[in-house]
Amino acid sequence: MINWIKACSIGLSLILFFDENRQDIRYFEPATLSIADSSSLLLVSINDSLFRQEMPQKGGSASIPVNYYMELHTGVCFDNKCRPLKIRLYWNITGRYLGFELLNGEYLSKQDHEPFVPGEYEQLHRLLADPFLPLGNYAFEDLVGHSAPDDASVDGVSGATAKDVLAYVVPGAAYTTHKLYQIVHGPVQEQIMGLTESSLDPYLFTKILQSTEQTDRTWVLERLGLLQELNEVLIDGLMGVLLEDEYFQSYLLLKSLTATQLASKDLQLQLFKLIDRVEHGIETLIFDKLADAPQLDPAVVDHAIPLLEQLNGSQLVTLMKLFTHHGVNSSRLNDELSKVLPDQNSFVRKQVLQFLEKHDSSPDH
Repeated sequence: MINWIKACSIGLSLILFFDENRQDIRYFEPATLSIADSSSLLLVSINDSLFRQEMPQKGGSASIPVNYYMELHTGVCFDNKCRPLKIRLYWNITGRYLGFELLNGEYLSKQDHEPFVPGEYEQLHRLLADPFLPLGNYAFEDLVGHSAPDDASVDGVSGATAKDVLAYVVPGAAYTTHKLYQIVHGPVQEQIMGLTESSLDPYLFTKILQSTEQTDRTWVLERLGLLQELNEVLIDGLMGVLLEDEYFQSYLLLKSLTATQLASKDLQLQLFKLIDRVEHGIETLIFDKLADAPQLDPAVVDHAIPLLEQLNGSQLVTLMKLFTHHGVNSSRLNDELSKVLPDQNSFVRKQVLQFLEKHDSSPDH
């Protein structure tokens, strides 16, 4: 049962730390956001659980969450004997599992009440950090060869655990592994993501986009459409993603841009400036996305004119399709297109001539 959701500003790499007196045990993944210099705690009520949210104060201005944790109080039972367990489970603001803590001498135990050894804590941490394990899709009884007795929860079940499940649990601690995995990747995770989505703005979006974890970047790019407008800093960050020439993230970014966002002159111009700077597949995606803009800003046409001589035939044809789609009609553009005609093959010349024939009168400028 979930008693508390709290927050802290811990952002550590994977470590195991034993205090000489308290023997605290900590394992953490890289944090989405760096540790704040100062912070304050705000309470947020979610359903029947109490959440605590860490809100770092940035010079008295924008406040953003750092991460969340839950103090889980439960019993780990086998052989009709139970011992209380108190463990903190942490999430980043994107809902990604961050780590766990066992404080004040707490420890995890296995079959026959044997404490975990460091290697088993490491294994548990790796399992919890993998969002694609089948543990989240099945009840514990479905993963083992039999249902646990009604009067006891069996943790060990090493002999009864199905063979194909053994790779997904700590040996001798199948129940504990499954229980923690279900909590880490369950409803609490969804609620945390909802909290971050509700407070997402260009500043927070940019901070998440700077995460060293690919999953954080993917998470926030999928939610780009939640922003009503993009500021200059964020647009620069998005262009940096496209310049990395990683197709999936570029596809995700461009797919997520909305028509409202594409009405921005700055965004259109920065996207167009990437032509001939990114690989062909991403360049094609950029042309397609610019076609989704409500209208093409004249600044894009002005920027395109001096580049015409540098474009290859395929780029030139694609550009003509974009300008035709948006009804671009510019005397300067037509003049420059006429100059590049002799250097093109017959197919490209035909496409350019067709464009000129449609736009050789009543030019806009």
